[in-house]
Amino acid sequence: MTDNLNSLPRDLYTAAAVRLLDKIAIEQFGIPGFTLMQTAALIAFSKLMEKWPQTRHVRVFAGSGNNAGDGYLLASLAKEQGLSTEVITLTDPEKLQGDARLAAECADKHQVLITPFSDFDVEREKGHAHLVVVDALLGIGLNREVTGDYAKAIEFINSADRVVLAIDIPSGLSADTGACLGVAVIADVTVTFIGLKQGLLTNQAGDFVGELIYHHLDVPNQVFTSESSPEPVAQRIDINSTRVMLPASRNRFA
Repeated sequence: MTDNLNSLPRDLYTAAAVRLLDKIAIEQFGIPGFTLMQTAALIAFSKLMEKWPQTRHVRVFAGSGNNAGDGYLLASLAKEQGLSTEVITLTDPEKLQGDARLAAECADKHQVLITPFSDFDVEREKGHAHLVVVDALLGIGLNREVTGDYAKAIEFINSADRVVLAIDIPSGLSADTGACLGVAVIADVTVTFIGLKQGLLTNQAGDFVGELIYHHLDVPNQVFTSESSPEPVAQRIDINSTRVMLPASRNRFA
């Protein structure tokens, strides 16, 4: 068990419960959703640079929801740091809503190159050294098999032989069961937020998640303990938590 896993929280949540935790943070504690998104992007970008400090190019694959919003904001941060940055979008940014739309507008203001997946030239993949791919395609709400351009994008990411950082969850992995829903991104690092999703530690998750990093986005602890807070669906266990449950072994050589 790695030190990183030992630092993960014990409580595991379903996707619906994590969405409720988000809602509590926003509505009961007055934290704007866009602020949570900015914090998530900053944490993810910081981890990207910590893991791969030689990064010169960042390519974000973005979908249509708040997961995409995290990706657009991460791209803005990368551009601010002088990195060559591109967002490959599976959804027209003009069609995004809410905080995700604000995030896409932020990327546009930072002059991030935004390219529709249909126009993406895979031959350009050969020209970049020190490139990191960021998966911001599909979030925790996925509950059906991945098809169409999303499946093609995931297959390209997996075949490109690049290091991959997944935001919140590898796209195509069920946040509730850990099952691969047809095809899923194989990440080197997954940075997840607010509540630890049980699907990141169960079923097939070990084949896709890579190194798992958690951050609570600095929300108050009461978000998890108020009367309206959802109960965790399971508890994570490791050698540290089980040691106290086991009887002390006798020393055979005493």
